[in-house]
Amino acid sequence: MGSLKGMKWQSMLTAALFVIMGIVLIIYPETTAETICYVVGISGVVIGIFTVLAYMFRDVEKNYYRNDFIVGMMEILLGAFVLYKADLIIELIPCVLGMLVVFSGISKLQNCINLRQMNCGNGLVFFIMAVVNMLWGILLVIDPFDDTELLFILIGVGLLISGITDTFATLYMAKKMRDYMKVTEAMTKGVREIECIEESKEK
Repeated sequence: MGSLKGMKWQSMLTAALFVIMGIVLIIYPETTAETICYVVGISGVVIGIFTVLAYMFRDVEKNYYRNDFIVGMMEILLGAFVLYKADLIIELIPCVLGMLVVFSGISKLQNCINLRQMNCGNGLVFFIMAVVNMLWGILLVIDPFDDTELLFILIGVGLLISGITDTFATLYMAKKMRDYMKVTEAMTKGVREIECIEESKEK
C-alpha cells in the first residue's frame, strides 16, 4: 500500500508540473524557448529526485522488481543535460513537449489495459483520453503551424489537458487499485481459512 501511495504522489507531482507549464505557455506564449528549456530541465531534475527518494524509502521487497532508481537517475541526468546544453535543446523544445503529451496518452492507454485486467470496467474513458492525448501530441511534434506563438499556446493547452486528465487518472486508478487489493486479500484469506478447515477435518 505504501508503494501505491508513493507512485500516486509521484504521478500527482508530474501532473502538477504539466499544469503549471501549460498555464504559463497559454498566458505567456511569447515565452522564449530558452526559458522553456530551463523549466523542462529543472522539472526533470525535480521529478528524478522525487522518484529516487520514493525508491529509497520504499520497503526492500517492493523494490525488487522495480527500476525506479534507474528511472529517477535517468530523469535527473536528462534534466541536467537539458540545463547544461540548453543551446542545443532549444530547437527541439516543441518536439520534446509534444512527446510529453504523447507519453501522457500512452500512460492512460496503460491504465485502460490495467482496468480490463482487473475486471474494473472496459476503461473507455481512459481510452478516449489516451487517443486525444496522443493525437494532440503527434500534432505538436509534426508542427504544421507557421505561427510560433500559436504553437506554444497549443503546447500549453496540451500540457494543461494532460496534467488535469493525469490527475483524474491517478486518483481514479489509485482507488481502483486499493479496492482490487482489498478484494484480492479477502479472497486469499478466505482460501487460507478453507484450507485450514479442511486440514483440521483430515486430522
